[in-house]
Amino acid sequence: MGYWGVKSYENDDADDALDAGFERVHGELYEQLMDDSNPLSFEQVQKRLADGRTLTASVEALEELIEAKLTDDPEAWDDAARLAFAGIVVRHAELGVLIPEELRLQAIQWLQAEEISWDDPTRRKLRREKELAYLRRLGAQSAGPDKAS
Repeated sequence: MGYWGVKSYENDDADDALDAGFERVHGELYEQLMDDSNPLSFEQVQKRLADGRTLTASVEALEELIEAKLTDDPEAWDDAARLAFAGIVVRHAELGVLIPEELRLQAIQWLQAEEISWDDPTRRKLRREKELAYLRRLGAQSAGPDKAS
């Protein structure tokens, strides 16, 4: 798997799965919006189209890519697949999508246990901690004031 940044979704498997998820849900609209002639940025396109359906479709695309179902045996997933999964969850969370609790907790668990070597380990560690804090905050927010304590 190739990496080009320090964010969990900046790797080939997460990128391919995200792209496939958006395409499966939005089809031709996604293709049109991603065309170079469209004035919207990549970020704007994903922000406009991201929802629970694209999250589900992206996870399914990753499962197909790695030929393993999350629900069957998540412990059988290798480090690269785990990172890609966490990246899909983090990306959707950053785009404002409500993350199902089981996906949020799985992403947190795998980010905490990440053992991948990075070209810039300090920057990755800082980014991973930011992603973990963000996912944890989402859980506290969804629990509500009575359940967060």
